[in-house]
Order: sequence, then structure tokens, then C-alpha cells
Amino acid sequence: MAKPSGAAGGFRVINWAGFTGAVSYTFDDSNSSQIQNYDTLNALDVPFTFYLQTGKSESTNSVWQRALSDGHELGNHTKSHSSNDSGADTDAATQFIESRFGTKVWTMAAPNGSSVYTGIARTRFLINRGVANNLIGPNDSTDPFTLPCYIPPTGASTTVLDQQVTSARDAKKWRTVLVHGFTGGSDGAYQPIGLQAFVDHVKHSKALGDMWLDSVVNVGSYWRGQKAVSSATTSTSGGATTYTWQLPANFPPGKYLRVTVTGGTLKQNGVPLNWDPHGYYEVALDAKSVTLSP
Repeated sequence: MAKPSGAAGGFRVINWAGFTGAVSYTFDDSNSSQIQNYDTLNALDVPFTFYLQTGKSESTNSVWQRALSDGHELGNHTKSHSSNDSGADTDAATQFIESRFGTKVWTMAAPNGSSVYTGIARTRFLINRGVANNLIGPNDSTDPFTLPCYIPPTGASTTVLDQQVTSARDAKKWRTVLVHGFTGGSDGAYQPIGLQAFVDHVKHSKALGDMWLDSVVNVGSYWRGQKAVSSATTSTSGGATTYTWQLPANFPPGKYLRVTVTGGTLKQNGVPLNWDPHGYYEVALDAKSVTLSP
């Protein structure tokens, strides 16, 4: 797409970075059937989010370090998987993950979807994933600290899984999916599904070509960043308009939004941004402002 050449204006964040919708696949409980099938999962070349229950011996497995190196997210699923917590159990899991694997924990998943973690997560994380099923839309009122997800029924078929992505695609929204483990394992995973059914489903999702398949922290940062920029304050000087925003607490550094305008020059820190011929400018969220001038 040619660089916009009209009058300066029309500043707009592009939903889902230009994709039709988004999907995040999450795995809870550090279950052994996830570990045993990691190579197959990783071969799908999709960033997943693994929520570790750190009190389990499986959380010490070296596969999680590999997962991190392979571009997956490691998140907090508490140490003890209790439906009640003062915050100490959550903090113990964060400390375990960060010290053992050398990564920052940005998101968590509430054990059993317990509402007590809504308040706990609000002071510690970017997002807390719950268990109720719903879709998430750009700039909608979804609570980021009780983020919905879809849990497939036991033995769900590829078709059943595909329908969930189709509904997100049709609605142009974000769907998170929670898988606890795979059939044939000995870990007692809640509502396990067939590995091949999942593999075939993810391949189908990729083949659509217009769905953003990524971790909770990556899609969630874009979603929450868009909300921040969409509520930015504006000021004008000499015909230029500056948009200034505040990022939520516990927001990862180094994140960007894709935006478009009708024309003019976009600058951050006094430096003009480059137009990407795919149809967007990339705005650095860390800068907390962008200026559009004629």
C-alpha cells in the first residue's frame, strides 16, 4: 500500500495488528502429557503460553527452559493451585519461574477460575486468564484480570476446535483456548483431548492465513496497548497533533502498535516513523506519545 498522502489526520490503531482476529493457545498445570508431546507442539511453530503450577515436580523439567528459548511464554498458575490465596502462593510461583528460568512473568491463569485472583493479578500482572468462555474485542469492556477462555470438552474433535476459531474470525475478535493435557497420558489432565486432533486444528488455524496466533502476553499487550492509545489525550501546536497515553501497570517493554493515518508525518521523539508498504506505521508504546504533523 502506498504511503497515505492526504491531509494530516485519521490517526487510527489497526485492530489485531492487521489480522482478522487472534487466537492464543494456553496450557495449564505443568502436566506430563504436555511435556511428553512438547516436540510435536513446538513443531507447529506457534507461540503458546504454558501456565506452570510450580509446586509440581514437573515444573522443574528442562522442557520449560526449551519452551522459553523456542519463543513460548511461561506464565503463573500459582504454586499450589488453590481456589483461595492471600497472594503468597501466587508470588511463590512467580519467584520460582523467574529465578529458575530467568524470565519475567507477565500473565497468570487463575486456578479453577477463582475470583480471588482478579484482585491479586491486578497488582502483579498484565493479564489474568479465567475459565469462562467468551470472545474479546478491540477496545471492549472485557476485564483483563478475568480474561475469558474456551475449554474443549474431553476428546474434542478437530471440527469442534475449528468452530471456536471460526467464530472468533467471523466476529473479528480474540479467542483464548485452554488445554490441560492429551488423551493417553497418565497425568489425570482435566478434559484431555487427542493430540492429533489438536495438531490438525492448529494447522487449520494457520492455514486460514488471516488469524494472529500468538501467546497471551503478545496479543494481550497489543489489546491493552490499543485501549491505552485509543484513550490518549491530544494537544495541538503549530498544526501538529500530539497523542499522549499512559500504559497499564506491569506492561512489558518493547511493544508496538500498528497504526494508519490519512496523511501527514508521524514522529516519535522527533524522529519520523517509516511507512511499511504492507499498510501501517509501527508506534512504540514505550514512548508514550506520537505526533502527527502536516
